[in-house]
Amino acid sequence: MSSRSRSKKLTAKGKSVEDVDWKKSVRKGRYWRFYWRHVLILVSGWFILINYYERSVVRRAMKKCSWERWEEWPDEVRAHRVSLFADPQLMDRYSYPGRPRFVNYLTGLVLDNYHRRNWKFVQYHLEPDTTFFLGDLFDGGRYWDDDEWFDEYRRFNDIFPKRAGSKTVATIPGNHDIGFGNDVIERSLRRFKTYFGETSSAIDLGNHTFVLVDTISFSDRAEPQITAAPRAFLEEFAGKSHSLPRILLSHVPLYRNPNQQQCGDKRESKSPFPLQQGDQYQTVIDADLSQEVLASVQPQILFSGDDHDYCHITHTYQVDGTSKTAEEITVKSCAMNMGIKRPAIQLLSLYNPDGVPAKQKTYQSEICYLPDPYKALKMYILALILSAIWLCHIHLFPRSFNRHIARRLEKNPRSLGSPLPMPVSAHINTVRSQKSLYLVQEDRSFTNLLINTGISLVSVLLIFTYYYKII
Repeated sequence: MSSRSRSKKLTAKGKSVEDVDWKKSVRKGRYWRFYWRHVLILVSGWFILINYYERSVVRRAMKKCSWERWEEWPDEVRAHRVSLFADPQLMDRYSYPGRPRFVNYLTGLVLDNYHRRNWKFVQYHLEPDTTFFLGDLFDGGRYWDDDEWFDEYRRFNDIFPKRAGSKTVATIPGNHDIGFGNDVIERSLRRFKTYFGETSSAIDLGNHTFVLVDTISFSDRAEPQITAAPRAFLEEFAGKSHSLPRILLSHVPLYRNPNQQQCGDKRESKSPFPLQQGDQYQTVIDADLSQEVLASVQPQILFSGDDHDYCHITHTYQVDGTSKTAEEITVKSCAMNMGIKRPAIQLLSLYNPDGVPAKQKTYQSEICYLPDPYKALKMYILALILSAIWLCHIHLFPRSFNRHIARRLEKNPRSLGSPLPMPVSAHINTVRSQKSLYLVQEDRSFTNLLINTGISLVSVLLIFTYYYKII
């Protein structure tokens, strides 16, 4: 039968040549098939999604934090720029002891990536001159033996590598690093000092003096050898004259009356700042010690961590009968698992060209919100569900897929618009070649489902590995 006669016969029966060849093309063979076009569509969608949340969203967050957007110095001023990171508290086996090991492993990967990714973008897009960590570098660091601590120390430096041309200071310990007050673990304190440096010190940067005080050890009233170092430092510092404006850094916030000294509208929690203490923690330094620290340092402003949420208040203290004030900003945690919706860091811009105490403010500070960590996770979970639906539709409901999805993905041969009439045989070949691109075999195949799902899963995991580990 000629192709022309065949076409007429099919038309008389109410069938088109396209329908016959389409059905034939999807009924050939029952062996396993790799639907590479469908997998490519799926994996491409994952690549776009991952790149958007792991790079584009972070880049946009850094753009919102750009120094030029909020600095108000005179034109052409080059200020000394500082970033403050509080409470990274790297997750370890002490963090969630009741969870399955595999769940903790995946959680650790996500948390470490959030830290590593944000750190790189802060360092290479905002390019701060100096970065300070405000304590609680680790979660269970006070309890680790030396071998485990060294592994976590290497991990910390891998997540937060130092950038050439900038200064990174991580000498302030948190209660998760060494304990608190009367319960400070002396062995953990010595180890922290050995690898990070003296926990109480003064550093001149940008014509300002940063005063780092180990207020945790200073709070120890039971062991004189623990509190001796920070007390001696404060006494020596107070006994000298200091020409530069001073900025105090502490892990634990100083004492305040939360009903009178309210934190402001940038704080997520609507409750007053908590005054609590418990096993190895206390939310504020004792009132008498707070006044002693303020009088010894006499800072213009001080920054603290520990609370995980933002708080901005003003302290009043006495020096030789004179009343003075100092602002305190408690910096939000930079970690995504610290009970806040929007992790953040604090940016500090310093400009004191004369190098002497000035009448006007020599600093400006701004909160820098890091990307919403949970939105990305929700989108990944949604994409996983849609991917499962896509693959199941292809392999378990192939006829429905061919009818509703595949034919829509195909190009319509009539849209080619040839100006000359084509032979029927040529038309059949054109339809066959075009109709076979996205159609799948109509027999249900769990083998094909497993094979194409496995290939898709491995491809997506490789993309995550590329973004999490390589770049």
